Amino acid sequence: MAVKVAFLQNSDCWGCHQSLLNLHLGLLKVLPALEIVYWPAVVDFKYDSLKAREDGEIIVGFVEGSLRTKHDIEQTKLLRQKSALIVAFGSCSCYGNVHGLANQWSKDNLVKRKFSEVESIADGSGGEPMVNTPGFADKIVPVDEIIKVDAYLSGCPPKPEAIASAVVFLLGQKPFPMNDLAFCNDCSIKDNCLLERGKLCFGPITSIGCSLKCTTNDNPCVGCFGPAKTVDSRAEKLNNMANNLGTLSSGDKKSVHEFLPLFLNVPLMAGFDLAGDILKQIKKRGSPETPLANLPPTTEEIAGKLMGYLRDNRDLIEISNVCDTCPRIIGSKSTMTKVLRDYEGLPNMEDCFIEQGYICAGPITKAGCGGMCIKVNSPCTGCYGQTEWGVNQAERFADTVLKTYNVSLSKDELLSQVKDHLGTFEKFTLAANRNFKGGE
Repeated sequence: MAVKVAFLQNSDCWGCHQSLLNLHLGLLKVLPALEIVYWPAVVDFKYDSLKAREDGEIIVGFVEGSLRTKHDIEQTKLLRQKSALIVAFGSCSCYGNVHGLANQWSKDNLVKRKFSEVESIADGSGGEPMVNTPGFADKIVPVDEIIKVDAYLSGCPPKPEAIASAVVFLLGQKPFPMNDLAFCNDCSIKDNCLLERGKLCFGPITSIGCSLKCTTNDNPCVGCFGPAKTVDSRAEKLNNMANNLGTLSSGDKKSVHEFLPLFLNVPLMAGFDLAGDILKQIKKRGSPETPLANLPPTTEEIAGKLMGYLRDNRDLIEISNVCDTCPRIIGSKSTMTKVLRDYEGLPNMEDCFIEQGYICAGPITKAGCGGMCIKVNSPCTGCYGQTEWGVNQAERFADTVLKTYNVSLSKDELLSQVKDHLGTFEKFTLAANRNFKGGE
């Protein structure tokens, strides 16, 4: 039976849905499982048809775009009411995107500039248009400040294969080996258990059958074989550790981040963040044949705690950045002696952009894009979101590159040559910056 899904466009460029369509023949693996009940940009469904649906009738609702208008907010709340699961689809809905830079000014000042002062379009009438228009919100905020979000799929736009992977996961259709016994039964150091020594290891809830046996080298099992049908007795120890994730070592926190995409079989989970109770939602809405419907309760509980922790503590987790997946050479023959604008010169294809003098947000941006911009000789601008939140991103960038890269500038010199700190380092995420007040 097909699963009901809906796609909603707010204030956006429609690029995220174009990325979905760019799956081309890959859509054939996804579409048969979907009953698209609302997608105004593609199918002629009226807004009233969404209103008429029963609450929770739609299984997965995808919200694309930023919340610039009052109607954006209204229809987002409506889709939340009608959907069991909501996905913030793309960096506009996850972070506010470039539109969020408008939060530096008040709505009145933005309206005055846009409709009274801009030489190319102002007609002299001034004021906010009120006829046949929805009206502007006072400021742009991420979707999760308006409604509860179950999953976040970032990117501007997200990669097509990442979208397909997320959809299949959310529909509960990812295959799982689901062997009968847990990895602990075949662990070579079960008599000297990592968990008993206070180290995080996911063997008690992971399927048996792995030939790598990371624990042989005193490294934790990170869930490569997915969930087991039964859990080992040590699962209670793991569950207790999941209650106190804030006290984990840096290495254990990194293991948590590595574990979830492997264990849940979401290989493209970069930029795909999950709310803590999403497994329960999928299980509730799926059929008995859905693999996730057969998770042991203890496994579901532990995985939920890990997801909630990662979502609520993004700034505490050591996660990969774009530089980790970049083929360019750091410590190259080039050295930054001044900050160059994009139009100045032409960077070569081998050396690090930063060391050639160009600002590249790779060191402070989450990995997951595969370095698409970098591969076409364009620096990263940060669309996948930050690896650390709640800090001054310009300062963090400067501290990072001065420590690691060939830069012959002081921190003050580097930052003084970047004329627009917010536009450069928070281009996609300013609306999600809880510490930024703005609105002048």
